[in-house]
Amino acid sequence: MNPAAGVRSVGEYNPLVTAPHPLRLSRLLAALALSACHALAAPSLAPVTDADLVAARTASEKRDVRALERWQARFAGHRLEAYPSYWLLSATLEKADPDAIRAFLARHRDTPLADPLRRDWLKTLGETARWDVFRQEYPALAADDTEVACYALQERLARGDADALREARALWLAGREAPASCTPPFEAAAHERLIGSPETWERIRKLLSAGLVKEARRANAFLANKERMDERALERALAHPDRYLAAEKTPIPGRAVHELLLFAVSRLARKNPDEAAKSLQSHAAKLGAEDARYGWAQVAHAAAMKHHPLALEWYAAAGEGPFSDAQLQWKARSALRAGDWAALRSAVNLMAPEAARDPAWRYWLARALAEEGAKPAAEAILRLLARERHFYGLLAAEDLGALEPPDWSAWQVPDEDVARVQSIPAVGRAIALYGLDMNTEAYREWVFGLRGLDDRGFLAASEVAARAGLADRAIAAASQTASRHDYGRRYPTHHREPLAAASRKWDVDEALLFGLIRQESRFNATIRSRAGATGLMQLMPATARWVAKQIPVRSYRPALLEQPEVNVAMGTYYFHRVLADLGDPVLAMAGYNAGPGRAKRWRDAKPLEGAIYAESIPFDETRDYVKKVMANAWFYTHRLTGRTASLRALMGTVPGRDAGETANNVAAIP
Repeated sequence: MNPAAGVRSVGEYNPLVTAPHPLRLSRLLAALALSACHALAAPSLAPVTDADLVAARTASEKRDVRALERWQARFAGHRLEAYPSYWLLSATLEKADPDAIRAFLARHRDTPLADPLRRDWLKTLGETARWDVFRQEYPALAADDTEVACYALQERLARGDADALREARALWLAGREAPASCTPPFEAAAHERLIGSPETWERIRKLLSAGLVKEARRANAFLANKERMDERALERALAHPDRYLAAEKTPIPGRAVHELLLFAVSRLARKNPDEAAKSLQSHAAKLGAEDARYGWAQVAHAAAMKHHPLALEWYAAAGEGPFSDAQLQWKARSALRAGDWAALRSAVNLMAPEAARDPAWRYWLARALAEEGAKPAAEAILRLLARERHFYGLLAAEDLGALEPPDWSAWQVPDEDVARVQSIPAVGRAIALYGLDMNTEAYREWVFGLRGLDDRGFLAASEVAARAGLADRAIAAASQTASRHDYGRRYPTHHREPLAAASRKWDVDEALLFGLIRQESRFNATIRSRAGATGLMQLMPATARWVAKQIPVRSYRPALLEQPEVNVAMGTYYFHRVLADLGDPVLAMAGYNAGPGRAKRWRDAKPLEGAIYAESIPFDETRDYVKKVMANAWFYTHRLTGRTASLRALMGTVPGRDAGETANNVAAIP
């Protein structure tokens, strides 16, 4: 959640957090006490325990090589032995013995540490041009990394591989930020005339459009002096686009001025689409038809994200583009809000196949086809989509009249399946690391350990996580099944008593609360985000202090937020206030995540179908959040009441701005 909303900073459950899981507090306290003793002195000869890893990590953070050497020796043979060795090698990569690194990679190849170490080693090898070793190790790297990929291009160029030049050109034209390791391949491609003025201007345009001004300056240096953009003019266009546009009077502008004009128009459109449109119109003749169309696409995109009523007109001024997928997606959202189904269909049909396959655009394309009378084509899309149990899959099934209630009968996980998952070394390491509050490392081990599991394996992993007190991992594992589903594991009802009590007290739908908590914390009562949002309902510190005064909560202190009954009572009160202020559950969910003020601004002058309002939320995080919470609420409605709800009814109709404000917002909500 945006901090301005007062609830949380990331808007959606994030497993990489800073607080322990609820069943691990006693283990964590013991670990911290033991590690504190170790941190004060050199490791003793007593056998190491899991808890000693905390002290080893402290040595790593301090880059204390001598201490890490001692910890490496002491952890030999321990189930977590890879970590001190990894930290030691990471701290000494520049001078590490290649044989020692290879020994680590061989011994710990079945851990999530091997590939990161190989990646960092390859970067060191590339930086020092040790191409003989680099050439041997690079093929084994599993994850993509642009910096390493560019070192690989350097290595290939060093041995005369001409194909590397063409790949460098393709990377240049991608228009993405590139690390310093990419500069030599780019320069080599430019020297061989595979990168010239047209390719450089194409890159500069893409970079400026993405706001990567520093990278655009680097690309500008590849042009001849007489062709380059004026750096001071670029700075003016960046800082004060309106002034730049008003002052630019070049009668016959070259490519550099064209790009600066378009950049300034794009910058201005983000703040004031109307002024940007006026400026673009005044410069359209000197830009020419093609560049003017590009400018209108920029203005239209920015306007659509602000729900400007003229966005579709400006899209029309851009003609057939070319448009980016992001621009087309926002054209589709503008068309949704305007009820222009033909424009929506046109936008989706122009998207790249990967973007058009997104469930949102498959669903809205089907709706557009149905609205235009092409019902057989619409139903063909909906039938495939209805097999997927997410927000748009549920809407598709409902549109077909085939919305089936979830089957809550539990899948009995065989003991042998549980034993199979428990025997996976990475799973054991993950549980141990969660117990030490090393959540980042634990999450990576858990994901690594579950690679390649089938449905039975995922359900067994869910059971293993539940037994370990890892409610979030239990839900996540159960949610990965492809055909054999256990909805009870996916949508548990932990902390039912305090939730039901808070629901009754503040007259908030219990299913909505469960849906919100599942998305915010996955029922981890002691979770804390990096921004400080805490507990089941992820209350931010300032919001919690405000709520504590409203209820009130006597002797309030932040630690109370880790108590489920306190967090739920405070969070439900806050949601109750947001709901009373906004008067609509979809608006309230958007407000809980991004702030009530933003949720109000995102309304239209007229009432909007709840799903259309949700799809047209400008924040990616909040848009995803609202849809997931409401889908969660659909499942919980059935689980708690036995009633198969209509998701469309749950989403309802978001009132227009003209409906006015409710009378319940007498006190400011943070």
